[in-house]
Amino acid sequence: MSGQLFKRTGLLIRLNLKRDWTKILIWTIALAGLFTAIAAKFDGIYGTQKAIDTIVTTLKSPAMVSLFGAFTAKAPYNTAKIFATEMVVFMALIMIVMNIMLAVATTRGEEDDGLLELVRAHSVGRLAPLTAGFAELTGLNLVIGILYGLGLQVAGMPGADTAGNWLIGFGLAAMGWLFGMLTLLVAQLADSASGTTMLSYAIFGVMYVARMSTDVSDPKTTWWVPFGWIEKLSVYQNNNWYPVLWMMLLGLALAGLAAWLNAHRDLGAGLLATRQGRRTATPFLRGPATLLWRQSRVSVFAWTLGSLALGASYGSIFNTIGDLAKSNPMIKQLLGATALAAANRVIVKNFIAVLAIVVVVVALIPAVQTMLKLVSDENKGYLHQLYATATSRWQVWASYTSFALAEAVLVFLAGLVGMYVTGASVMTDPIKWATYWRVLLAYLPAMFVMIGFASFLAGWLPKWRYLAWVWVLYGFFSLYLGSLIKLPMWAKKLTPLGFVNKVPMKAIDWSTNWWLLAITVLILVIASIGYRQRDLAQ
Repeated sequence: MSGQLFKRTGLLIRLNLKRDWTKILIWTIALAGLFTAIAAKFDGIYGTQKAIDTIVTTLKSPAMVSLFGAFTAKAPYNTAKIFATEMVVFMALIMIVMNIMLAVATTRGEEDDGLLELVRAHSVGRLAPLTAGFAELTGLNLVIGILYGLGLQVAGMPGADTAGNWLIGFGLAAMGWLFGMLTLLVAQLADSASGTTMLSYAIFGVMYVARMSTDVSDPKTTWWVPFGWIEKLSVYQNNNWYPVLWMMLLGLALAGLAAWLNAHRDLGAGLLATRQGRRTATPFLRGPATLLWRQSRVSVFAWTLGSLALGASYGSIFNTIGDLAKSNPMIKQLLGATALAAANRVIVKNFIAVLAIVVVVVALIPAVQTMLKLVSDENKGYLHQLYATATSRWQVWASYTSFALAEAVLVFLAGLVGMYVTGASVMTDPIKWATYWRVLLAYLPAMFVMIGFASFLAGWLPKWRYLAWVWVLYGFFSLYLGSLIKLPMWAKKLTPLGFVNKVPMKAIDWSTNWWLLAITVLILVIASIGYRQRDLAQ
C-alpha cells in the first residue's frame, strides 16, 4: 500500500525538471557564479592587514551585526574569515528566497493552475507529486552547494581551508533546503499559492527579526532561531558541522509532516480554511481595480504589517547602536553631553541609510508580484472573462500598474513608520519624522522605475517577466554588499537605486528624482502600448 502512494514519482521528477530546467539553470549559474566571483575578488579587497583591521572594526558595530550576524571570528584575522562573516548570511537569504519560490511553484502553484488535478486523474500515487518536489529541491540545493565548495576551492582565499570551503557550501545548501521543506509544509496549510508564499515569507521574516535582535543583544540565544544556525558554523576556525546536521534533521521532520498532512487533505484545499465570501458582490466591485483590491487585500495587509514589524525591530535597537558612551565611557568625558548626542544621532542616521535599502526591497517584492500577476491572471484565464465585459485592455493594465505603485508606497511607508515609532520610544533624543520622510521621497522615484520595468515586461515581453526579479535582487546585492566588497560605482548604478544619495546622511538629489520620474512615465507609456497591442496569454 505504501508503495502505491509514491507510484510514478520518477516520471513526475523528470517532468518537473523538463518544465523547470530554465529556472534551475539560471538560479544555479547566477548564484554559483556570483559567489565564486566575489570570493575570487576578496583577496584584492582585503588582502592587507590594514584593510582587514578596518573592516573588522566595522563588522563588530551593532549596525553590521544586525545585518550580517554576530562577529565571532577570532584573531588572527584573515581574508577568509572576513568573507565568511560578510557573505554567509547574505547568501543564505538568497538561497531561502529561491527555495520558497520553487517550492510554491511545484506544490500550490500546480494545484492553483489545475495541473495537479489532471496528474492525479491518472495512475499516480497520492504522495508522488510532493515527493517529486522534495527530490527536485534536494537535488538543486545539493548541486549548488557542491558548486559553492568548488568555487571557494578555485578562489583560494588566504586563510581558507578545504573543510571550511565545503562547510560553507553545504551549510548554505542545507539552510536553503530547510526553508524549501518548510514551504512544502506550509503548502499543506494554506489553500493557494499566494497564501503559501505569504505565510512562508512571514515565518522567514519572524526568524530574520529574531536573529537580528538576538545577535545584537545576546548572540548565544540565536541558537533558538533556526535561521541563526547558519552563523554557528564557525567557518575557518572550528568548522562546526553540527548546525548542518540540525538543519537536515529539522528539514526531514518538516518534510515528513508535510507528507502526512498531504495524505489527509483534499486536493485544492488547505488545512487553514479560508473564510467564505459574500453570496453576492457589493456595488464596490464594479471595475478591475476594485476586483484586484478584493483579491489582494489580505496580501497587502500582510506585507504592510510585516514591513511595519521589520521597521519596528530595527528601530528598537537604535538606542544600542547610537550610544557611544556604553561602548567607551571615556567618549562622554572627551566630547561632552551635547557633542555626544550629536555623534549618536549621526550613527543612527547612518544606520537608517543602510536599512533603507532593506525596506525598499521588501516594498518592491509585493509590488513586482502584483505587476507580474497581470500575466499570470491571463495565463489562468481570469482576464479572458473580464474582457468579455465592457472593460478595455488599457483599464486593466492601468489598474494593475497603479495598484502596484500604491502598494510599494504603502509598504515602504509602513517600514519607515515602524522605525520612527519604536526609535522614538527608545531614544532620549529621537530622530524626527522629517528625516524618514526624506528617505521616502528619495527612494520612491527609483522604485517606480523598477516597477515600471516590470510593467514593460508584462506588456511587451511576458515570457521574460522574471527578469524583473533579477533586477530587484541585483539592486539588493549591489547596495547591501556593494560598499563592503568595494563594488565600482558604475556597477551600483546598473539599477536606479544606485543613483539615490545616502539619505538621510546626505541631501536628496532632486534633479535625479525628477529624471527618474520622467523615465518612469516614459516606460509606463511604452508598457501600456505594448499590452494593448499584444495577444493575451502570449
